[in-house]
Amino acid sequence: MHPMPVMVAVVSLAACAGKAVAERTPIEVSEDGRLTASPEPPGPGAVLRADAPEGDSVPYGATPDWQLDLRRQVGVVRIGDLNGDGKNDLFVGCYISQSFPPYTDWEDMIFYNTGSTLQATPGWISADEVHTGDAQLGDINGDSRLDVFAVSGGTAFTPPRIYFGIGGGVSTTAGWISTPPMSGWATSATLFDADDDGDLDVVTTNQGIDPNPFRPMYFFRNNAGALGTSPVWSSAESSIQNTTAVADYDGDKDPDIAVAKWANWVSGVYEITGGTPDAAPTWTSGTGTNRGVAWADVDGNGWPDLVIGGSGSTNLTKLYSNTAGVLTHTWTATPAFTGPQENTFEDVDQDGDPDFAEVHFSNGQTHIYLNVGGTLSTTPNWTYDATQVGNALAFGDINGDGWKDLAIGYSGDTCVRVFFAVPPPPPPCPADLDGSGTIDSTDLNILLTDFGCVGAGCVGDVDGDNDTDSTDLNIVLTVFGTDCP
Repeated sequence: MHPMPVMVAVVSLAACAGKAVAERTPIEVSEDGRLTASPEPPGPGAVLRADAPEGDSVPYGATPDWQLDLRRQVGVVRIGDLNGDGKNDLFVGCYISQSFPPYTDWEDMIFYNTGSTLQATPGWISADEVHTGDAQLGDINGDSRLDVFAVSGGTAFTPPRIYFGIGGGVSTTAGWISTPPMSGWATSATLFDADDDGDLDVVTTNQGIDPNPFRPMYFFRNNAGALGTSPVWSSAESSIQNTTAVADYDGDKDPDIAVAKWANWVSGVYEITGGTPDAAPTWTSGTGTNRGVAWADVDGNGWPDLVIGGSGSTNLTKLYSNTAGVLTHTWTATPAFTGPQENTFEDVDQDGDPDFAEVHFSNGQTHIYLNVGGTLSTTPNWTYDATQVGNALAFGDINGDGWKDLAIGYSGDTCVRVFFAVPPPPPPCPADLDGSGTIDSTDLNILLTDFGCVGAGCVGDVDGDNDTDSTDLNIVLTVFGTDCP
């Protein structure tokens, strides 16, 4: 599939009355209306690079463990415990567009967790059938239940809404609807505590449609669990924005908002002063066709680094490393094609550092880049190549094994795929120096005999640092009397 940037416009299908419907080429439209694509032949499934360093591997297989075979346009997937039973569920938000053939259903859905997997059919369906391009889960009203902040929009300019958590699930009707000063197409939201009062505030990105496609960003304040329906802040600039992410990037103890903007607009970071965002960004990345932002401390220096997704052959996804509040471009993703719809960080291999994932619209590919020693791979370590266009992704532990599973949302006959993480086999048992399967007095004696050895080949070197010292002794004593896994 090849991406075709488009300006959002309402197009009547009657304009094609002179042609037979059967002659029309199927077209998919992205949830923000900015891209179109034609379906391609089936991809090869998952592709795993074989040169990942020892101890670093992507824990997802070649085929999904659960999938939703309904023809829907999925704008967002989110994982969280939505019925309070201690198990994570899957929220699926659907959108409507000018895709062809037309889609006939776009209600939002929740698939509850059955214990080790998800329901085959939705356990919750929204009463509203409106465009949902993004959503966030969080306890907005302070009742200790997860709520769903659904980011609406589309050409109908449906305002964002909240489905509040109730006992045993989520209300099917919206209990909160925003009233922005100017109607528009909301494209994303981030929930965060901007003013340090213990509740979740909201920032939204927005756009319009031709001939007035520009809107400001909006910030909604939460006072003791009551989120205002009207924004208390608007950005000075009206533009086309699509994603925000929040972190304290400059170390001033206040959260800062990174925002990605579409063609001819400048992505950047808005600082928060006194609990309210500044009117203009304090840092910018330059003009580009950007979609998707995410923060994480990639290099482990204690400062959050910033990824900004790039759409187009010359506008690639970039990492800006952070040193004491100074962002510098240090890494560029180089997949065969780039056109991300959503990106995020997650420690998929549980080695203590964040890995990077993004899903691409036009070619339907999802990529994961492993972080090895504070550096991201420039080419994907894992790719899932789907026939459908890709829109959304999320990580969360669905099957309860302590590892983060991966959900991917698409537009098409298979609209969601879930991959359960497969943990690697247990590591070798280095404290078992005699190979008996138990850490006992024999192992302790071997270590004590070798104590003080320096250099390669020290038989008591449990931690592999080329000497036998007190660290090795402490490791053996900590697991003394236990069996190897």
